[in-house]
Amino acid sequence: MAGLPQRCLPDWFYAGVLDRGLILTIDRAYFALTGGVERWLYRIVRKHGGHQRGGWSFDVPHLHLKSGALSPLKQFAFELRTIVRRQSLPGYHLSLEHSFGRERLIFKPIPVDPFVAAARRVGFPVEKLA
Repeated sequence: MAGLPQRCLPDWFYAGVLDRGLILTIDRAYFALTGGVERWLYRIVRKHGGHQRGGWSFDVPHLHLKSGALSPLKQFAFELRTIVRRQSLPGYHLSLEHSFGRERLIFKPIPVDPFVAAARRVGFPVEKLA
């Protein structure tokens, strides 16, 4: 485009686009999530857990601080328990563990069928397969 600088993107963003391994994909089902904590949690899970087989975990008080939520820890923990009960985060199984007097959120990726993964890569509507 005429009049625009050669590159309008920050260097870190431009490098991330060139290196596909640095791009965080988001499941389409993310857009069906309705709660703010639920959407925020999905992004945190994707960022930290990714596709690690063993998953990842956080202490609930640490997640509360990280979220910047204005609600008290007790309310935040209640919301997390509701999300865990519903299992609404696409591609992940959530659980809560109590140890050493603390509550910990554990999330693990749900294995994806290789056929479904290949179909998604080529743009085949996999919702009809499931």
